[in-house]
Amino acid sequence: MQYNPHEYQTWATRFILTHPVAAIFLQMGLGKSVITLTAIRQLLSSGTVRKVLVIAPLRVARDTWPEEILKWDHLHDLPFSVAVGTPGERL
Repeated sequence: MQYNPHEYQTWATRFILTHPVAAIFLQMGLGKSVITLTAIRQLLSSGTVRKVLVIAPLRVARDTWPEEILKWDHLHDLPFSVAVGTPGERL
């Protein structure tokens, strides 16, 4: 799916990219995941960072973020691994 961000989403992505410490507080369903993933993709593409660790609630880590990566065209090439479960399962 093509990502056509709302103005507030563009602003939030830019905020993350220009602040070394950032938090995005939006209501459910307003695109926090795609905003953050878009910023992560840009940071990786620019070489600003090489790896990113995302710590999230189980459902978000296991379901939401992988679904968002697969949903949006501009994120399809974003490599990711989900590390949940027992220590053996996480390996």
